[in-house]
Amino acid sequence: MPRSLRIKFTQNRIVLDFGWQAALKGLLCLGLILSAIFIPIPGIEEAAPRIAFVLFVGAAALWITELIPPFATAIMVIVLSVYLLGDVGNGHGGAHQWEKYLNPVASPVLVLFFGGFFLALAATKHGFDVRLARAFITPFGKQPTMLLLGIILTTALFSMFMSNTATTAMMIAIIGPIFQEISDRPQTRKMLVLAVPFAANIGGMGTIIGTPPNAVAASILYQIEGGKYAISFIEWMMIGTPIVIVLLLILWAVLILVFRPRREPLAVSFPDVVELTPALLFVVITFTVTILMWLTQPLHGIPSAVVAMLPIGLFPVFGILDRDDLKRIDWDIIILVAGGMTLGVAMKETGLSSILVDAIPYGQLPSVALLAAIAVVSIALSNFMSHTSASNMLIPIATSIATISPRAGALVVALSCSIAMSLPISTPPNAIAFATREVTTRDMARYGTLVSALGLAILLVVIVLFVK
Repeated sequence: MPRSLRIKFTQNRIVLDFGWQAALKGLLCLGLILSAIFIPIPGIEEAAPRIAFVLFVGAAALWITELIPPFATAIMVIVLSVYLLGDVGNGHGGAHQWEKYLNPVASPVLVLFFGGFFLALAATKHGFDVRLARAFITPFGKQPTMLLLGIILTTALFSMFMSNTATTAMMIAIIGPIFQEISDRPQTRKMLVLAVPFAANIGGMGTIIGTPPNAVAASILYQIEGGKYAISFIEWMMIGTPIVIVLLLILWAVLILVFRPRREPLAVSFPDVVELTPALLFVVITFTVTILMWLTQPLHGIPSAVVAMLPIGLFPVFGILDRDDLKRIDWDIIILVAGGMTLGVAMKETGLSSILVDAIPYGQLPSVALLAAIAVVSIALSNFMSHTSASNMLIPIATSIATISPRAGALVVALSCSIAMSLPISTPPNAIAFATREVTTRDMARYGTLVSALGLAILLVVIVLFVK
C-alpha cells in the first residue's frame, strides 16, 4: 500500500494510486494549507506575506509528510513564487521582480555543490576512491581499535568532499571482506558497521559541499545584505573541521567503550586497486588542484564557485565523464536546495521571516538558549525527514532572528541536521548500514542519540565562542 500519492496517466483517464496513509497525509496537508489561507494572523494581512506564508506552510507539510517527492515540492515552490510573487505582468521596460525567485537556480553555491558532484563521480568511476581508502586505512594496522580509527577518519575525510551516501556504500563494500573473517565476533562487526554511517554524517559537516544543508546555509547567507555574511569554502572548514575532528574522536571513544573489542588482530584484506591509467591520473591531478585552490582562496582570491567550474569544464571535454555519468548526479538534491533557497527569498522579500520572528519573544531568551533550542528542533525534525528539507524550512527563520548572528543561526541549523542520526530513516548512510543486518533499530537509536547529544554540546560551544 503506497505511503505517498502516485498519479498515473492512462490512455483514457487519470488514476490516483494511494493508500490510507497517503490519504491521511493528504488531508493533513490540505487542512494546514487551508488554515494558512484563512486563519487571521497579525501582521500577515497583506497579500504578499500571506502568499509566502501559505507557500511556507504547504512546503513544510509536504516535506515532512513526503506526500509527493521532496524535489517536486521544491519545484512547486519555485514555480508558485514566480507566478504569485514575481509580478510577472508588470516587467515591461523595468525591473523583472520574478527573476529574484529564479536566481537561486544558478546560485554560486549550487555551482560549487555541482562541482563537488563532478569530483565524486570521477573519483568513483576511475577508482580513485578505492585507492585512497586503501591507502588511508592500511597504515592503521589490524588491531581492532586502530582499524576502527582508520575507518572512522577515512570515511569522514571522503564524506567532506563526496556524497555521504556514496561514501557509506563504498566503505561498507570495502570493509565487507573483513566480516567474513570475524564471524565469531558479532560485537566487533556491529562496531565497524555503526562507525561508517556515523562518521559519514559527521564528516559532511566539514565543508560546504559535504552535505546539502551546508549548501543551503551558505546560499542563504550569500543573499543576506548583499553578501555581508557570506561564508567561503575555507571559512566554513575553519569552523566545521575542528568540530568534525572532536566528534570523530568522541565517536571512536564511545564505540570502544561500548563494544570493548577483543585485542586479537583482525584478518584484513581490501579489494584490489585498479590499474593506474591516464584517465585516473587526470582525475587525481584535477582533484588535487581543485581542493588546493579551495583551501588557498585567501591567497589567490578566486571564488570557490569559480574554482568548482574547473572539474565541471574539464571532465566532460576530456571524456572523464560522459552523458551516462551525468545521469547519476543527484539532480533531485540540487533542485531541493534551489527550492529551499527560493522559499527563503520569498520569506525575506515579502517580510514574512521578520513577521514570524517578531511574533515570538526571542529577545527574552539568552542567545545560547536560543541557539540550543534551534539546534534541538533541527535535530528532532531531521531524524524524521530529509535533512535538506528541514534546513530549507528552518534556516530562513534562524537567520532572521535579531538577537543572534545570521551566520550563527544558519550554521547551527545546518550542522545540527548532520548530527541527527538516531534512526535508520534519519539519513541514507544509516539506512545503508541498517541494510547489512549487522545492527538493529535499537542500536542506532541508542548510540546515534548518544553521539547526537555529545555533538550538540560541542557544536554549541564552537558556535557561541567563534561564530560572529
